[in-house]
Amino acid sequence: MLRYWALFCAAGAVISMLVAFPKAQRERRLRKHGRTATGICRGHLNPKAEGEPMRVRCGIRTHPEQKGEIWVVVRTHDRIPQVGEQFTVVYDPEDPLHAESLDVIRESRVWGHGDIVWLPIWASFFLLYGGCMAVASG
Repeated sequence: MLRYWALFCAAGAVISMLVAFPKAQRERRLRKHGRTATGICRGHLNPKAEGEPMRVRCGIRTHPEQKGEIWVVVRTHDRIPQVGEQFTVVYDPEDPLHAESLDVIRESRVWGHGDIVWLPIWASFFLLYGGCMAVASG
């Protein structure tokens, strides 16, 4: 029985990391290749979860001669801009719709590879949980 719980929990850890890895990879790409632009706050959205940064809908121009704005949603937690206020946004030049506020990009990460550090932590958690469940059910 313990073997099945261990396999289940190891699979849960791998699946969790597959979900989390693309987000961390996009954030690393923004840190390495991102370009800054001035964003103009167009509205506020609620955080996705309690304790998460505020989400702000804003318009950016990736080129000075560009007509109109690209609308993106970014996260911010240092200071929430008021509607119409300008703030700095970092965007991916290959995909300008992927952007974040400068304060989120500056946020401290463990060598910029937090997802790699979290993999053994998640795996340990799932294995510990699986072991406890196996003992409790056995």
